Amino acid sequence: MKHILLFLSLSLLVFSCKTYNDDEMDAFDKKIQAYIKKNDLKMIKSDSGLYYTIHEEGEGEFIKPNAVILTSYEGKLMNGKVFDKQTTPVEMNLKNLIYGWREVAYYLKKGGKATIIVPPHLGYGDDEMDQLPASSILIFNLEIVDAY
Repeated sequence: MKHILLFLSLSLLVFSCKTYNDDEMDAFDKKIQAYIKKNDLKMIKSDSGLYYTIHEEGEGEFIKPNAVILTSYEGKLMNGKVFDKQTTPVEMNLKNLIYGWREVAYYLKKGGKATIIVPPHLGYGDDEMDQLPASSILIFNLEIVDAY
């Protein structure tokens, strides 16, 4: 149940999030870059600020913006603390997910696997949720089992 609450980005939540200034955005990016270097990761940075690695693109057509996905995943903080894990695939509507998930989904197909590092402005912003402090940088390992 907590994964449903965690991933639903209701309009109220999205519009209540703080807008970060350039200094804050730079600070988040520096933290992410330090994490990548420390862990010897090979990641791509998108124009939005999302860092990602596509482990497997998957097969078939790329995922569409209005898709429903069947996914398994693990979400953790930069300190390694796992805040959510779903080993049995769950169904989610892509348009209800955080921006970081939506963006990487467009690079994937059915069976695709990726790791993403989500800065706060593409995640939950300054909202505190369950085990997530405000302005958290999130790391997800995810697999798109199916999309329709």
